[in-house]
Amino acid sequence: MVRMNRVFLFGNNMPDASKLSTATGQLGPVCAITGKAMTFAEAIVLDDQFVCWEAYVEATGADSASEGKLVSDLNLD
Repeated sequence: MVRMNRVFLFGNNMPDASKLSTATGQLGPVCAITGKAMTFAEAIVLDDQFVCWEAYVEATGADSASEGKLVSDLNLD
């Protein structure tokens, strides 16, 4: 006899809808510190919570490891 395990997708497996947003045009988390709506690509995990870059910098003191530079003949208009 073969026994199959069933996985139920409810209960603690469902995300908390109050921590999600579609304000950016796609489903993504809300920053746990600032409340800013983000995409999952923008979000940073800090202590098991999604935070935005600005909140991450303020909470950790971290900053970008690279310096920006001006690129001539680059038209961003």
